[in-house]
Amino acid sequence: MKKVAMKKRIFAKDKVVCMPQDTADIVQQNPTKKKKLVVDDKYKYNKNWLVKVSQFILYYFIASPLFFLYDKIFLGIKVYGRKNIKGIKRAITVSNHVHYMDFSFATIFIRKFHRTHVISNTDNFDIPVAGKLISAYGVMPLPQTPKANVNFYRQIEKYLKQKRFIHIYPEASNWFYYNKLRPHKSGAYHFASKYNVPVIPYVIVFRKSTGLHKLIRRKPLMSIYICKPIYPNKELNTKEQNIDLMNKAMQEMQEVIDLHPSFEYWKYIPEQEFDYSKYEKKEK
Repeated sequence: MKKVAMKKRIFAKDKVVCMPQDTADIVQQNPTKKKKLVVDDKYKYNKNWLVKVSQFILYYFIASPLFFLYDKIFLGIKVYGRKNIKGIKRAITVSNHVHYMDFSFATIFIRKFHRTHVISNTDNFDIPVAGKLISAYGVMPLPQTPKANVNFYRQIEKYLKQKRFIHIYPEASNWFYYNKLRPHKSGAYHFASKYNVPVIPYVIVFRKSTGLHKLIRRKPLMSIYICKPIYPNKELNTKEQNIDLMNKAMQEMQEVIDLHPSFEYWKYIPEQEFDYSKYEKKEK
């Protein structure tokens, strides 16, 4: 994912977004004066027992109940297809990345009452308050050095052995309210082939707010469709397995979107067609 200085892309009043040419580019940056988190050789993925106890309490008794209530009441979350993952003990889950709260969907609504760790870009850990919260919640920052990469893989393997799920966003960046599927990065599927666990794709689909929900929320509500698990093809080499998993996951996710079209709340206009002057004047 590119980290470049860019003009404002989102004009919320008009519900339009200047769509980057690269589908992995950032749509909206979170400016912060705080020093950026550095995930290098010194960063410890494996926390001490006191941190682990604190994370356990926060995950199960504080954050998860609050996120559950918020997601159900204000976002109107509905989940379909949970039967597809019945009996699966460990897996890599992947989804489209379309809302600032969608990390909580992975940890609460996919596999109830079982721990899931979300992999996130380090920029998210620099956001005041929220950055500390997601860190304590067990969200894992991406490594930035070879040594950190070794520790990262070691921790992923440990979590999978503990029968946990790992959630990855193969689209690489968050495009708020985007109602189509973006191309995936094949690297996100490397963990499934490396550790021989299934990939479970799911799709977040927007629906128009109706009924009583319109009294508390004008923005769209969300439905989650869980697809069937996809297993690595061990007759292929590692690189081919990654590509095979990616293509199959994207195919299943696209079928969901075709069957359950997602409501368009924000209009994404290609960068080469976007007229900044038309919207910047309104914002002033």
